[in-house]
Amino acid sequence: MPRTVAVVLANEPGSGFAGSKYLGDIGGTTLIDRVLADVSRWPVDDTVVVLGPDAEEILESMAPTDATVVIDFEWSEGSAASLRVGLDVVMRGPATEFVVIGLADQPGISAEDVADLIEAAEGAAASVPKYRYRRGFPVVLGRSIWERLLGSEGDLDLLDLLGSHPDGVQEVWFEHLAGPRILTPDDIRRS
Repeated sequence: MPRTVAVVLANEPGSGFAGSKYLGDIGGTTLIDRVLADVSRWPVDDTVVVLGPDAEEILESMAPTDATVVIDFEWSEGSAASLRVGLDVVMRGPATEFVVIGLADQPGISAEDVADLIEAAEGAAASVPKYRYRRGFPVVLGRSIWERLLGSEGDLDLLDLLGSHPDGVQEVWFEHLAGPRILTPDDIRRS
């Protein structure tokens, strides 16, 4: 099985939260700890967490983890900065074939879904889930696309970028909906 690393992006400040949205309570645990518990079941060899806003507050509150945690001090420049930081950490480590890009505000992604995405990415530049007609996360990126992403700047919509280069991008169809993203305090109350 090719070496695979999860890169979990915690790079959006959120709106309407008293503190960091990643510290919001989801069933008795923080959002970031819930997502990392999900990721710990994914079929990946390592995990890298990229923190942006409120990084110090999040670090103080996070449960102990085996993940490599890095801070993107340039997160305000746009989402491409955090993606670059995560890919850079992966490239400095052991030879890796695939990176699974997950979002720290999206709990509920199953290990089975990630395994299907990794399998579809073999021989492709990337694989993208399609949850009942809508693309989502996590996405799996093969090495062939990393350099292009390392050169990106500003706000990068990874799904749009992959959609504009369909050659080599495999879609994986899922009958179920993706786990909802937590973008506002109301989203936490509904979880």
